[in-house]
Amino acid sequence: MRHQAKFTLVDVFTSRAFGGNQLAVFSDAAGISDAEMQALARELNFSESTFVTASDVTGVVRRVRIFTPAREIPMAGHPTVGTTWVLASHGQIPLKSARGRHDATLQLGIGPVTVTIESANAQPEFVWMNHREAEFGATRRDGARIANALGIEASDIRDDLPIQLVSTGFQFIYVPIRSIDALARCAPNKTALAALFDEGQPRLPIYMFVVKEKVPFVVRARMFAPHTDNIPEDPATGSAAAPFGAYAAAHGLIKPEPSATFLIQQGVEMGRPSDIYVEITRKESALGIRIGGRCAIVGEGAMFLERPATSPQA
Repeated sequence: MRHQAKFTLVDVFTSRAFGGNQLAVFSDAAGISDAEMQALARELNFSESTFVTASDVTGVVRRVRIFTPAREIPMAGHPTVGTTWVLASHGQIPLKSARGRHDATLQLGIGPVTVTIESANAQPEFVWMNHREAEFGATRRDGARIANALGIEASDIRDDLPIQLVSTGFQFIYVPIRSIDALARCAPNKTALAALFDEGQPRLPIYMFVVKEKVPFVVRARMFAPHTDNIPEDPATGSAAAPFGAYAAAHGLIKPEPSATFLIQQGVEMGRPSDIYVEITRKESALGIRIGGRCAIVGEGAMFLERPATSPQA
């Protein structure tokens, strides 16, 4: 028996088709099993695919599950922003007025997450995703080893900023690069990157960044994860952009007094340029973080799931 699983294709963190980060949104995933979700994500082979179902949590509009081709993950930025855009475009997140700001809560693997949709003519124009407060991890002092794994020189890594682990739900290693040229020379070598982690140690994605402009603050970035999720490079990584905002504030690259908004450009080297906006707001001793951007819906379709036929009742 053949079952159709309908999806929408959306490019995230871009205002034009065929840029940004691709996402498949299965906006009615009721009845699709965990194994089928993983099989669909593997077949599409995007960085992530999302599967939306009803939520039984009060105040939550939908439950969103996120799958890479290899596994389910508890949260990610571009899948959350892109799914919100699709749900708002299709009326599954109601936009109560033709123009304005609309808050909604989605249930991710990490728990409830607030998104804000800025709309015009009852259609989304921009989506913000709130992130939890950042957690700072260890500082790595093996810059030469990391540079070698990336295929660049040790001198291409800045020595005035730390190589550090930071997370707002998903941990990354942040590597400060000196120049756009050095960033372009970085290569996602799966074996070399895997060797950066000892046996039994969690393998983490590598996020490389360059300060492109100081005023206004603009960053160029790349993210490699061939050694974690078999994703050589990601064209836009919202779950890395948010912790980077906290990193930038902690190490004096920006001054959120009381707030600062800046742009991260990613995906340039892949031919899929992405614009990710990051807003950092100081709230007493804590930092409020959210990331956002625009999206472009580029197509719709269906995947076929073969299931055993149901035996007729006697």
